[in-house]
Amino acid sequence: QLVKEKFQLVVAVQQYAKFANTDLPTYDVHQLAAVEALLQTFGDWLSIAYIDEEPGPEPGADRRYFSCLIDANCPFMDNEAMPHTGECDLGKSLVAMRKPRYRIELPGYPILGHGKSDNQNCAVIFTRGECLQMIDCNQDAYFESALFLPMALQEMVGCHGNPKGRRPGILGFREHIFSNIGLLGRLAADSEFTFGTIMQRTMDSPLEARLHYGHPDIMDKLQMVQQGGVSKATKGLNLSEDIFAGLDLVLRGGWITYKEYFHVGKGRDMGFMSALSFYAKVSMGNGEQATTRQWLRLGLELPLPRLLGIFYTHVGFYLNQWVMSAALRIFAFMAAFYTVCDNLDINFANSAVGVTTSYFGVFYLLFVMASMIPLLLEVFIENGLRAAIRSVMNSLLSLSPVFAAFQSKLMGHYFEATLYYGGAQYIPTGRGLATAREAFVKLFRTFAYSHLDEGFEVALCLLFTYGVYYGWVFYVCTIFTVVSWTFAPFLFNPRQFSSSKLVVQDFVEWIRWLSTHSGDESESWVSWADFQQLRRRNSSFWWIFMPSWRFWGTVCTAVLVLQMEIPADFEPTIAWGRQLLPLLPPLGMLAVCLVISPLGFCFPESFSPLPSHVILGLLGIAITCVEMSAIQYRTSSAVAIHLHKYMALTWLMEVCDDIAAHRPGGCCFRFIHDACRRWTRSFRWFRDLILGTVLSLLCWLLCLIPCLATLHVLFLFRHHAQTLPTSNNSKGLPAPTPHNASRDDLDVVIQESFNECGSGATATVEQTSWKMLQRFAPANCKVPSQA
Repeated sequence: QLVKEKFQLVVAVQQYAKFANTDLPTYDVHQLAAVEALLQTFGDWLSIAYIDEEPGPEPGADRRYFSCLIDANCPFMDNEAMPHTGECDLGKSLVAMRKPRYRIELPGYPILGHGKSDNQNCAVIFTRGECLQMIDCNQDAYFESALFLPMALQEMVGCHGNPKGRRPGILGFREHIFSNIGLLGRLAADSEFTFGTIMQRTMDSPLEARLHYGHPDIMDKLQMVQQGGVSKATKGLNLSEDIFAGLDLVLRGGWITYKEYFHVGKGRDMGFMSALSFYAKVSMGNGEQATTRQWLRLGLELPLPRLLGIFYTHVGFYLNQWVMSAALRIFAFMAAFYTVCDNLDINFANSAVGVTTSYFGVFYLLFVMASMIPLLLEVFIENGLRAAIRSVMNSLLSLSPVFAAFQSKLMGHYFEATLYYGGAQYIPTGRGLATAREAFVKLFRTFAYSHLDEGFEVALCLLFTYGVYYGWVFYVCTIFTVVSWTFAPFLFNPRQFSSSKLVVQDFVEWIRWLSTHSGDESESWVSWADFQQLRRRNSSFWWIFMPSWRFWGTVCTAVLVLQMEIPADFEPTIAWGRQLLPLLPPLGMLAVCLVISPLGFCFPESFSPLPSHVILGLLGIAITCVEMSAIQYRTSSAVAIHLHKYMALTWLMEVCDDIAAHRPGGCCFRFIHDACRRWTRSFRWFRDLILGTVLSLLCWLLCLIPCLATLHVLFLFRHHAQTLPTSNNSKGLPAPTPHNASRDDLDVVIQESFNECGSGATATVEQTSWKMLQRFAPANCKVPSQA
């Protein structure tokens, strides 16, 4: 009774009113039975908060919304209770919606953000006491750690004993990742262990840069309520809703501390797509954070040392990922440009070699190794030197650098895109072990814009460096990055190399998607390409006048071509005009698009006489080849002209993307907007055709290697089995461990439980669990009787 007076558990079930109301189509008796099972199991320890709504008092009036609370003592709604026997094994218990104990009307529609923050803030009002601990559904608690809870609460006693003279607003703890199953599960667990323990220890002291990251922090309720809740709830802007509790607390003079003696368990993503979706969501959230007033005020008010600590461990970290990926592209272009400049009298190549060898040298390798040192030392302190070396070797053998390079590029891309165009959105990831094979077309359309295209561009720049040696470290790092950006989705895809027939089927499906003109993004390449283009509409049109790195690359290559192909004095002749062709981007296809675009407005879309994007793509390449053949140039300047043509083409495509997205001039220049869209489609379609064909061919060739499919499965899902003694069951069967127990073993036990119940009966969860315990328990474990 004393503990009940000091402890309260409130579960925020936002959809309870929807699946518990029999009058709604969303009624689900199984979910309702699960809630009743919780209430019966935990009794009056548990309260459930939810949001209810009802029509307005008058016809046409706004709907009314309420925040409600129920517990096991709340009665059922009248004439709605019904017996239920189902998956939750409630026997003859009644299952129905309960009358709320408290029902507080809200000022309006409460779902302002992405759901979680609104769910938390609507449940906070029903909590008692001064301390809150936030726990998510992907977390677990341990009894041993619960014994340290009085010590954790002692941190919140107030002025006495605290060095700052007041209680902390947020008290953070470490997390134990229990989802280290499979290759990607271990990589995600190591990443979370590094951030959740090693980094936060330093962020707490001496940087004083730790904020709030959701769970399992204990928070001072009084301070949280004063600043508007435990999280912010504005869709898009507050995508990372939890961190704003820490930002507002710092701005109000509060302080945050971190302790390691108390911890809870946590499940992380265990699949390639789900893990990267999480990082994409966090990156977009930090991009939106960078535009908020909280970060502006922190920059104006904090002292410089603390400001630098907070900046680099949050927004600055994702900015660094963006800068690193951009720096690699610029280094690759620099190497290509200086190699082409070697044909001039001025020897630029030696200077370029000096720059690349000084950057991609010993210091670069030390920088890469420095990122692994914290994990190595932490594992060494906790588990010993042998475990630390084994952890690092397992990471290297698991190709964690490949995943890290891909992850870094993803975070930088989404951070950049959010700053430029906005549009941050919540991405539901799930926490399941991904064993299903993702289709090639899904991987291509997910990562082509962020990784594959830029990896292709860096590889193209490397081809222009032929003839000059920039050091083995430069080539190793660049080629490693290109392979990571372009092939990592297929390397970490389950059963990617299991059958060459599947690769052929994927290629046929991808060709069908590439050639389809109508449908959504998953059905048509045109819809996917138009979406990537039209999202620029969210940015300012004046970005078109901001010189990008492609613009400066075009200027540099144009100057280089002028040095190699000096035009003669002006003469109003065709021969003199042909001398300018090396400087101009390939505009022949753009002229064709300007001619045919007005025809599209004279016919319905279903009967349009315009050629498809496939024909336009092939026609664009043919016209460009004709243009290149008409250029008169010396052999020594051929490589420079091709490099300039490529840079001018890519820069002009960016300009046309902005014109097609923003539509300057309105309907008067509609044909120009349509021509720009068709022109960019033609070149991008041919580029994607080449890139996808090369990747598919590479996957097909790898499928032909014997035993590679088996090695790939072991690479993704290998796990060290623990040997247990023989069980004490009557059959004397060896006890399968939790990791090597097959599905057939479990199915046999379940079937035996059903058979022992007799015909017409249902095996309960307790009967099946007792049978499993009897079969699989170690010999030194005393199995209780079934009663």
